[in-house]
Amino acid sequence: MNDKEDLKEKVRGGYGIARFLKEYGVELVFGIPDGHTLGFYDGILRTDGIEHILLNDERNAAFAADAYARVSGMVGVCDAGAAGAMNFPVALSEANGAGSPVLAIVGLIKSKEMLKNIPHDINVEDTLKPLTKWSGKVLDSDYLPRFLRFSLKQAINGRPGPVALSIAEDIISSKDIRLKYYVPRERGSCAINSCRPSAAENEVERAVKRIRKASQPAIFSGGEAVTSGAFQEVKELSRMLECPVFSTILGKGIMKSSDKYYFDTVGLFGEKPNHKFIRKRCDLLIVVGNRLTEDDTANFKVPTKATKMVQIDIDPAQIGLSYNPCGVVGDPKAVLSSLISKLKKKGINTSGNTQEILNTRKKRMSELRTDLEEYRNEDRKQWIDAEPIKPQRVLKAISDNLGENDYLVTDASSSARWIGAYYPVKSTGRKIVTPRGVGPTGFGVGALIGTSIYANAFSFSESKPKKVLFTGDGGLMNGGINEFETLKKLELDCTIVVINNSALGFVKFGQAMLYKKRYYQTDRPNTSFAKLAEAYGGTGVRVERLQNLDREIKNAIESDGFNLVDVVIDPWELLPPNNY
Repeated sequence: MNDKEDLKEKVRGGYGIARFLKEYGVELVFGIPDGHTLGFYDGILRTDGIEHILLNDERNAAFAADAYARVSGMVGVCDAGAAGAMNFPVALSEANGAGSPVLAIVGLIKSKEMLKNIPHDINVEDTLKPLTKWSGKVLDSDYLPRFLRFSLKQAINGRPGPVALSIAEDIISSKDIRLKYYVPRERGSCAINSCRPSAAENEVERAVKRIRKASQPAIFSGGEAVTSGAFQEVKELSRMLECPVFSTILGKGIMKSSDKYYFDTVGLFGEKPNHKFIRKRCDLLIVVGNRLTEDDTANFKVPTKATKMVQIDIDPAQIGLSYNPCGVVGDPKAVLSSLISKLKKKGINTSGNTQEILNTRKKRMSELRTDLEEYRNEDRKQWIDAEPIKPQRVLKAISDNLGENDYLVTDASSSARWIGAYYPVKSTGRKIVTPRGVGPTGFGVGALIGTSIYANAFSFSESKPKKVLFTGDGGLMNGGINEFETLKKLELDCTIVVINNSALGFVKFGQAMLYKKRYYQTDRPNTSFAKLAEAYGGTGVRVERLQNLDREIKNAIESDGFNLVDVVIDPWELLPPNNY
């Protein structure tokens, strides 16, 4: 804020919105201009420190804002007019499922023209309400600053999530409100900055009792644990209890795969030794920021309904939906800190033979590690040298060229499932961006844009982070091609790797498993995505033989600009092995 500014000056609503966002740390807005949002765009133009990123589709703008929020830990903002906002629902649903703080700003027709058969007179507020944490509408200038503050509070506090604020065009263009009402007056206030509450004392005490009575606990971590930043706490608790840590796909990033206490993923396409350990060995599962969805639990079979459980979640509505846990409501990082503190005082078990118990747990973890390595070695033989190329082999080529400062983005469907067992976590934090909120295909390219912009602007490493999108051909055709132009326009250094089986692989897998291989409407044309990339000014290459795979992926990832590698894969390697 400029000290020479006249805070008593009345400013247009669009400028007020832009200033509000800028003062609260928002530097980018993703979207598409509309006749009803022109005042907002003029406000951004006149405000230093905030820029607009133009995309070609509102859905991709929301995906970009979502990914930007995930990797930055800040709110992501997208905008659209009323008609364009009808492209928001699937993207906001994904943000809601993933707990990603997104603010969607929508321009409506003028308030006095509503219910007059004016084009774009759409009930956006109620359309988006079921898909967001909160959806509101502003038809009076006096409401605008208050609704902006409330929107931001809703997006970032408690379990983060998307909010939608619909604003009439005349409110955006009006000059009724003084600047001071858009400028923060509660800097540092918990009410406007994200608050991560701890749990009630009695809930923590109950959880401690369960942990101390357990013979063999294990930790099952989800995406909210990563959002919470509970890295050190999960690490400390696992070592204190000498217990393994597993995660969901969305929870990858809670520990490095190189950590001897981390055993990677459990779920619909998790690894068999992990499932066996939870079902046969574990007598208490400590669930941390994990929604325990159908995917995360292999159709609710891992863990079983009989497994004793402590479930920690900031959202009380997530606790006990499909299991009967001892619930602890609070921020995972704060709750784990409290648990660790109490266990240090009381001891990790109720008996006096603590060292014997810890030695037994160490032995079991060692056995699990041996089983897992043997399982992986046998599995590896099936794909490492196979022709046609297997998706697992493509992921290995990508992984070999990415380090701890680099980012992997996936689309939904099969590509998101493959990374569970076949992509190692290189560093803690959100370096893997994958749509497991509701799993919408078409997420990939928009998310790649949001991730790349953040990585370029906020990297503190000496070398530029590499950004790779791993996607299927069906997912890419679902909404990403039109943003190739955006990748080129923004001069983003990034790589798209397509596993191309000329099919809607995940759905085709379902037809094989559930409908006796009666395949219908799941085969696609043999599209050359490399040529499409070149048509938009990128560099494209098609790989059909294994002998060329590693070289071409390495070249693409290490090259500047927008690169695409179109890998023709085994058409029948549709999904990872399911082991439940």
